Amino acid sequence: MAQEKKFDYTVIQDGEKWHTEITRRVSARKTSVSKRKKGFESQEAAEQWGKEQLEVFLQNLQERNKRKAEKRVVRNELEAQAIEKEEEYKAKRLAARLAAEEEREEDQE
Repeated sequence: MAQEKKFDYTVIQDGEKWHTEITRRVSARKTSVSKRKKGFESQEAAEQWGKEQLEVFLQNLQERNKRKAEKRVVRNELEAQAIEKEEEYKAKRLAARLAAEEEREEDQE
């Protein structure tokens, strides 16, 4: 099974003009266009734009993924703190309930 790149660019000729698309591999059979520019005079200009924009696109994607990862870490820490507080609250409530039951038993005797 051959591995293809997740993102790549394609150059397409339409009459005398050239178009470039940055494509994303969605599945083995399907691709999606992430960015497109039309109207290049030459194939070389279209390929140059495609290479430059693909690098910029991938760099922006990496930065976005880092930001999301940082937010995910913060969110997970807050969730863990909330769970810990909830467990402490339940433990205190249980201890108070047990103490109240013991007092009732003592009062009845």
